Formats: sequence, structure tokens, C-alpha cells
Amino acid sequence: MDNNKFAPKTLTSSVKVGLACLALAGSALAFPVTVLAQDGEVIEIRMQRYTGTEEDEIFKRYQDMLAEASDGRIKLNIFRGGELVPNDQMFAALRSGTLQAIYGYGGYWGGQMDTAVLESGIPMAWTSLEEAEELWNERGLGELLTENYAQQGVQYTVPVFGGKFDLLTKEPVESLADLSELKIRATPSVSAVLNHFDIPTVYIPPQEFYIAMSTNAIDGLIYGGPYDYSVLKLNEVATSYTELNMLYPGFVDNVLVNQNVWNSMPEDLQETFMDVTAEWADYRHQKFVEWNEEAAHMFEITTLPEDDVVAMTDAAQDVWDAEAEKSPQAAEAIEMIRDMARDQGRLE
Repeated sequence: MDNNKFAPKTLTSSVKVGLACLALAGSALAFPVTVLAQDGEVIEIRMQRYTGTEEDEIFKRYQDMLAEASDGRIKLNIFRGGELVPNDQMFAALRSGTLQAIYGYGGYWGGQMDTAVLESGIPMAWTSLEEAEELWNERGLGELLTENYAQQGVQYTVPVFGGKFDLLTKEPVESLADLSELKIRATPSVSAVLNHFDIPTVYIPPQEFYIAMSTNAIDGLIYGGPYDYSVLKLNEVATSYTELNMLYPGFVDNVLVNQNVWNSMPEDLQETFMDVTAEWADYRHQKFVEWNEEAAHMFEITTLPEDDVVAMTDAAQDVWDAEAEKSPQAAEAIEMIRDMARDQGRLE
């Protein structure tokens, strides 16, 4: 949901050496475009993720799961965010074959693909894991994304559902009315919803959160869950946590593969890749759940009343309309979201 995700930009020594050698050859990113695999051969896939060292263990698990399930025939080489290309260039690098696979976040390439932003999460689109799974698996959003990515020369695998996306303030908040006198940090799409209720908003990047909260430059922020706030040590300056039901899961990542690379893989390895990625994506989501549960004791937690959730869904329609105008495919996806919101009683 928050498009300002961070990852280290420092290259490892081995990557620096490799890129230097490639530069001498005439192109610092002149990697081969495709991987050709025959039955029984090992296929190596070069992937970049947008996250940093804090998630090395989780992605090592993904590598090991793929290697074990494929009897060693899939070797996934994973680079941290920014190690090969800047995170906001990962999608373009994937399409060109510079990267063969990515663990990404659609918000990074919202200007390059019409359904990328809504895929990553827009206000009030889904308010529970069950709703999100229903959208992808039963209402057709997964199929639509697969088709749309295929037009870009990319194989879409599975969604990776993230964690919470709620409000942290210094004083308790029990309704939208309580926010009218507060200044809240929010992304543009969230601000578009809050402004309907005359709630003042401002945007600042995460590295400024602590100072802004401790100096009263802002009164609260909407960014993540208890775990995210505790990692940023914001529990030292604010402990009132309000469950908004604005978006859960609060963001959706993905695993994408260059289409030429995917087509070169034997069918059994394609099936293995899909199955393992789905299993690992579920594990990753469960880790977000565990981390938030472990950090919850640091905060006083309240929940917005259902009437406010319904009101916010109505206020989010301008944001949804803006996404729908991007293309017929985006309009179709938004209609899926609207149909579900109606069925859930959040929209008339």
C-alpha cells in the first residue's frame, strides 16, 4: 500500500566485481536473456527482491524449498534490493531479461502497467485475507493479472499477501471524528479518502517518522502494523493503535518470471515452481501475522466502528474510479472489487 518501500543500495563485493567485469565487456548488465533447460538439467534463475538483509532467512527458505522440491534442478540465485538494479527499475529489467525473476511490489511500476497499483493495494479494496483470496482465486483477479502480465512478456505466479495497514497515534482514536483535529501522515491514495472527512494529512517518508512524531510535527500515521511500528521504535513516542479495516492485507507483493525464461522450463519444473512459490507465499504471510501478534502488547488497540468502514468505502470511490480509467483491464478489476464490496455490505 505504501509505495515508499526501502532496501539497501550497497552492492556486495562479489556483485561489484561481477558488474565491473561486465562493464569492461561493454555493458554492465549484459546478462543472457533466456535460460535453456532440458530434462534433468539444472536451471539457474537470477532473481532480485526489493527487501534488504532483514529478510535473508526468509528468502533462503524459498531457495531451499525450490531446490528440494525440484531435486536440485532449480537453483534460485537471489539478490537483495538494489544490488543489480534500482528497485523502481526491476520490472523493466525483468521484461528485458536483465533479471530473470523478481520478488516485487506493483507500486514500483505503476506507471508502466495499468493494473499494478490496484494489485499492490488501494484503500478499501479488501478488508480481510478471505476477501483478498476470494478476489484472486474466485472472482478472477488472479487470471486478469496473469493475462495482463503476459502482455508485458512476464509470467505472473502468485500473490504474496502482506501484513497490517493501520493507524498509530499518540492519543486514542475510536472514530473518524476523533481524527478531525489531528494531522495524519498518509500516502496520496489514503489522503484522498481521509480528506472526505476533513482529516488533515501530509506525506513524509518513513525515515522521518520518529522525529516527526516526537516533535509533534504529525499526530499520527498510517503505514503498517504493530511489528512495523516497533521496528521503527515508534512505540517509544506513540502507543495508540487503531485497526482501520481500510486494507488487509495491507499490501500485496508478487513473484514474476521473464516469459522467455518461463517458457524454456520443462512443464514439471513450471508446476514445481508454482506449487513451491504458493506454499512459500503462505508461509511468508503467516510470518507477518506472527510478528504483528508478538508486537501487539506494545500498543493499546482499538477498532473503528463498522459505520466508519462503510463510510470510508464510499469515500474511496474516487480512488477506484481513477484506477478504472487507466484501461479496460483496470476497469474490469475495479468492477470485481466493487462487486465484492457490495456483497460484503460495505458498498450500496
